[in-house]
Amino acid sequence: MVSINADWFWALVESLLTDGYHPTENIIVIKEGSNHKVREGNRRVAALKLIFGWLDADDLPIPSEVLERIKAVSKEWKEQNKTVPCAIYEASEEEKVDKIVSLVHGKGERAARDTWTAVARARHSRDKGGVAEPALDLLEKYLAEGKNITQEQGTKWSGDYPLTVLAEAIKKFHDRFGAVSAKDLAEKYPSPVRNKSALENLMRDIGLGTVGFQTLRRPGKDIVETGYGVAPAGKPTSKPPKPPTPKPSKPGPPSYSTTDARSVTQALKQFTPVGDHREKLVALLKEARQIKVDSLPHAFCFLLRSMYELSAKAYCEDHKADGLSTKTPNGEDEKLAKVLRSITKHLIEHGAEKKKLQGAMSELNNANGFLSVRSMNELIHNPNFTVAEKHVCTVFHNIFPLLVAMSK
Repeated sequence: MVSINADWFWALVESLLTDGYHPTENIIVIKEGSNHKVREGNRRVAALKLIFGWLDADDLPIPSEVLERIKAVSKEWKEQNKTVPCAIYEASEEEKVDKIVSLVHGKGERAARDTWTAVARARHSRDKGGVAEPALDLLEKYLAEGKNITQEQGTKWSGDYPLTVLAEAIKKFHDRFGAVSAKDLAEKYPSPVRNKSALENLMRDIGLGTVGFQTLRRPGKDIVETGYGVAPAGKPTSKPPKPPTPKPSKPGPPSYSTTDARSVTQALKQFTPVGDHREKLVALLKEARQIKVDSLPHAFCFLLRSMYELSAKAYCEDHKADGLSTKTPNGEDEKLAKVLRSITKHLIEHGAEKKKLQGAMSELNNANGFLSVRSMNELIHNPNFTVAEKHVCTVFHNIFPLLVAMSK
């Protein structure tokens, strides 16, 4: 239910959590021997079981706000909603139940009864009305036997699939797959049918929405021939067009562990500051590229601290119209950590990647971090403060995105 229509399901859960179960809405149940089977109201029953903790929710993509509300549900709510009204019918009344179920799926509100999909309508028509539904028969076999779909696609398409598009496709092209009719094709599959892989690829593309009515009905274009290489009888089979073979690309730069000093050098070589007021930054960058962090970690940190301060000053100069400055209202130098926080906020507000920049700022604010602003200051002023090259390499990659962002 979640896979087919997540919005409707979670909206119902939230509605139940807010208002409880409306006693005017009966669950429709039919007796099957000693068992009772829900015929209308499965979504409501499933939602209630989830709230009461009777379903394993570990594999469900429950929205965080819904999960928090479920965890906080009160004993009073559970007491008021532990039973729900049911209309129970005997097995002999199944025809009557079918009519009721068919009539109650016309509402459009999210938290009301879900509108039936084409698959649900066809399944009801076939199973309860005895109507032939070859497209549904073929789809169900394909979902069980097809090798070119994912488990998630199979789950979703079992309840929501463009079935009317498939029905038209097999009615129009059944002969391409060695069948005399759509029904014959559904009966033969998945035993060896002609051009089986082409048929399965067509069904997958219909499910993905890349083949629809417009594609099937396009004048002068045979989608099964041009798209899947299956020509009409008597015409040589063509192969689907092959995409052009890409030219071999040059091998990219080697990859290094983030604890490897070479990964730092590589990152610095790919960094190109742009903009005014960054001449000294470029000069320091050139020197930093020459330093082997594993041999000279302290020298590297001195340069890195200077590069952050120069970048911050240049960025504030670029955006002084937005109120950014490295000076306090009294004209004194503002603390670097506070300046960097203001710059990070400004960058995020103007579309920079929030997660990386917040991670960088968190590391720079970490008083115990090897490359925090405080630690880099200690490196200059505290004669007993030292750094370890491996820690420098690892933390460098955490704070580097902010340095790059300030100089784009």
